[in-house]
Amino acid sequence: MKYYNFDTMFISLATKTGDFLRDNNIYFEISKNGKYYHFEILTDAAGAALINNFLDNNTIYCKGVI
Repeated sequence: MKYYNFDTMFISLATKTGDFLRDNNIYFEISKNGKYYHFEILTDAAGAALINNFLDNNTIYCKGVI
């Protein structure tokens, strides 16, 4: 088990992420720092794979955009 971090400025994604983590019994803490929601997520490799898949399907990745 180890901690993983995730930040978002979108309340809708923060809510959806929290719901996903609760539904999958993954321990997390969330805090707000200015305009960002910060997640500290404690999980194993299997949980990390679930979270990565969830984030890949629910976020936009823009390679090379400045």
